[in-house]
Amino acid sequence: MIGRFRELHEQRHDRARAFKRQGAKVVGCFYGLAPKEIVHASGMLPVQLVEDRDARYEAKSGILPFLCGMSKNLAGQVASNVFDYLDGVMVSTVCDTNRHMLDIWVHQRAFPNLWLVRAPAKDDEGAVNFFANELRRLAAELGAVSGTPVTDDGLRESIALFNESRVLFRRFYDARPTADVSAEDAVYVFASALTTPVEEHNALMRELIDSLSPGTPRPDPKLMLSGLNIPMAVDVIRMVEKYGATVVTDDFTHNARYGSAEVPADGDPFRDLARGYLRRVPAPGLYPIEDRAAGIRDAMERAGARGLIYLIQLYCDAYALEYAVLKERFDRWKLPHLRLEAEATPGSIEQLNVRVQSFVESLL
Repeated sequence: MIGRFRELHEQRHDRARAFKRQGAKVVGCFYGLAPKEIVHASGMLPVQLVEDRDARYEAKSGILPFLCGMSKNLAGQVASNVFDYLDGVMVSTVCDTNRHMLDIWVHQRAFPNLWLVRAPAKDDEGAVNFFANELRRLAAELGAVSGTPVTDDGLRESIALFNESRVLFRRFYDARPTADVSAEDAVYVFASALTTPVEEHNALMRELIDSLSPGTPRPDPKLMLSGLNIPMAVDVIRMVEKYGATVVTDDFTHNARYGSAEVPADGDPFRDLARGYLRRVPAPGLYPIEDRAAGIRDAMERAGARGLIYLIQLYCDAYALEYAVLKERFDRWKLPHLRLEAEATPGSIEQLNVRVQSFVESLL
């Protein structure tokens, strides 16, 4: 059944359009601090805006060439009407580039509705109060679009569904290092969650976990892959395997979000959601760096990974700055790691071959 997850990811646009034909509304989420629980509680389908490998998109983006590849790719997809099914987009800010994508889409009138998720970088009581009020505002505006008001009980039900998803992801990643699941297939297990209704994906995850069985021993060295861009990650996984190693666990902004600790559910659901997101989403600048570094090291130890590949897109300043701080911790711990930086194009990725080969050979 593992191929079902890849199909869900590859057919995400057609499936979203099918939901539209059934009368549903669909909201795009740009980056991991856009709270999908609120979209779900408003009766709409939340889908993550993810990059797609197609040179035409960057050509159509109209974005300066020295800005990040994800923003250029998404801008090109918007210009190509790939997201013609969206009733609106929520943008949560991580860097100047993705923040101003919202301004561009407002100017272009690219979507019927656009929302800015203003998440503070702190998690003290004042920040929780601010973000809880921000979430209430978003809930009211989303409910006005969908026609389904976001109630406290409805939001609690949505939080519970996404919490179940987080538990299932942790169970999957605990089993993955020794399970009969390839590294490439594992990417699509989480990638499909970005655009699939949470109820449907949870059911598939339960079925997958129940079906997992031990696979053949994986070749050494075993690696962890950290990154953001899905097509780039798949390319690097194939390189690693070509040179005799294997990726036994991965760390992406999105799956770290879905596999993180559950949102608390012991009071006001808006405050619970605020506490569950602030400083708990592993995003550059919005997450404690010591926790981020320790989280990567601990995940490697659990999976038996001997080395780390930290993959970032060219011109992604947020991740480049994060790596500069992480590197100090990795060096202190003598954690073998390789930083790769490339554009999401076949030619740029191909240039990484020698570096990947050298890194793998250094661990043999």
